[in-house]
Amino acid sequence: MKSVTGLLIFVIINITLSSHVHGLPCVTDGLVSYWTFDKSNISGRKVEDVWGDNNATIKGNPKIVTGQIREALEFDGSEDYVNLTNLGDFGSQIGSSTFEAWIKVGHKNDWMVLFRVRDKDCMQWEFNIRSGERRIKDRIKHRIAFKAPGENACQGFSTLDRPIKISDGKWHHIVYTNEISKKDVAPIAKTFRQHNIYIDGKPISSLEIPLMFPGTFIPFVKPVHLGAGDNQNFFKGIIDEVRIYNRPLTEAEVVQNFESRTGLSVEPNRPLPITWGTLKTAF
Repeated sequence: MKSVTGLLIFVIINITLSSHVHGLPCVTDGLVSYWTFDKSNISGRKVEDVWGDNNATIKGNPKIVTGQIREALEFDGSEDYVNLTNLGDFGSQIGSSTFEAWIKVGHKNDWMVLFRVRDKDCMQWEFNIRSGERRIKDRIKHRIAFKAPGENACQGFSTLDRPIKISDGKWHHIVYTNEISKKDVAPIAKTFRQHNIYIDGKPISSLEIPLMFPGTFIPFVKPVHLGAGDNQNFFKGIIDEVRIYNRPLTEAEVVQNFESRTGLSVEPNRPLPITWGTLKTAF
């Protein structure tokens, strides 16, 4: 009886510790595409979208290296990037969205693009590091633009945070959320765009912008480039676990993804079967 009790206690402790170490799997509600950059999901120049239908294509010669979770891609800052396609129907849903990635950067000399798409009629969606401001080495910038009322008119919005230490050669979790919402503001309801940036699970920038002219979003047809912008400003560093959602993640969900070390819940945690083998011998 004592042996059975000891066995149960040991198993419960093992499961608890395993859950604490590995964390929950990543959030899948609203997930559009997910590129792990694990070597098992890369075949030649094709990168499998393990959740959606947007398989990506490698350009240049990025290397498969050790990542934050299993493997990742290392970009050398010259002609390396990944074509993420135009993400299918997501191009018409970007009003509310989340972009997420793990990055490791030590390069501080030039600004570079994490991701970008620019299309006709003002369409623009991008995330940059350092944004060309040489006097401030560590800063990030996001920009979104779309068609505004009037001939050849467009409106764009940027978020620019305070300087942060992100180019320190360490892994950092980057999350950008974007949300369109309507609120009752006397005497009429107004439309707002809410931007939030999280680094390593913590909110570092939040901005709510009233839209005087909400405008028209024109779905982009050009591909999203990860690690390059218009064949320039190439990314130099390592990128891992890129995910795109068609809704803004909550702060709790951002923390869940930051703490997750499994990605999708598709692989069992290995230590438990080994423990069972040990237990069978011990008891």
